[in-house]
Amino acid sequence: MSEQKKRIITAARNLFHTKGFSETSMNQIIEASESSKGNLYHHFKNKENLFVFILEEDANQWLEDWKQEIENTQADPNHILYVLADYIAKSRGNLYYHKTTAEFYSSAFKSDEITEKIKEIDKLYFDFFVNIIKECQVLKQVNPDEDPKLLGYFLMSLLFISNDYKHYSEDVEVKENNYNKKAIDIFLKGVN
Repeated sequence: MSEQKKRIITAARNLFHTKGFSETSMNQIIEASESSKGNLYHHFKNKENLFVFILEEDANQWLEDWKQEIENTQADPNHILYVLADYIAKSRGNLYYHKTTAEFYSSAFKSDEITEKIKEIDKLYFDFFVNIIKECQVLKQVNPDEDPKLLGYFLMSLLFISNDYKHYSEDVEVKENNYNKKAIDIFLKGVN
C-alpha cells in the first residue's frame, strides 16, 4: 500500500471517529491527508467506499489482534468468554466505529456493492462470535445443546451494543474493566 493511501486512510479514520460519517467531507479528508482530489479518487471511488475499506481493515485487524491475545493470555483459562470480555474492553478503540457505522448503515446509500461489502464485514464479526460459542461448547463452558448461531448473535449484541449505552447508566456501579465481565456473568448464569 502506498504511503499516500495510508495517509488518506489515517486521516479519514480520524475524521470519521471525531466527526462521524455524515459530517466528514471528502475535502476535509484531502486537507487532513495532505493529498489531492485526484489522488484520493484514484484510491477510492467515493466516501462510502473509503469508509467501508476502513471498516474492513479494522475488522481484520481486530480479529488478528484477538488471535494474538488468545495465544498470549493466561488470564482465565477456565472460560474463554472472560478473556473475550477483557479483550473487548481493551480494544474499545477499534470498536469506536460502532456509532459511526450505525449512522452509516442508516444513511441513504443505495449501492449494491456497498451493501454486500457491509454484509461481508458483519459476517466476519458474526462468524467470530459463533466460533467462540462453538469452542465454549466443546469445552463444556456453554450448553452444547443450544444453537451456536443464536448464542453467537446474543453474545455479539450483548458485548458490542451494551458498551455503547453504558454511559447512560451513571448510577450503575460497575467499573469500566469489569463491565464486560459482568455482561458475561449474566450471559452464562442468567439473572436469577
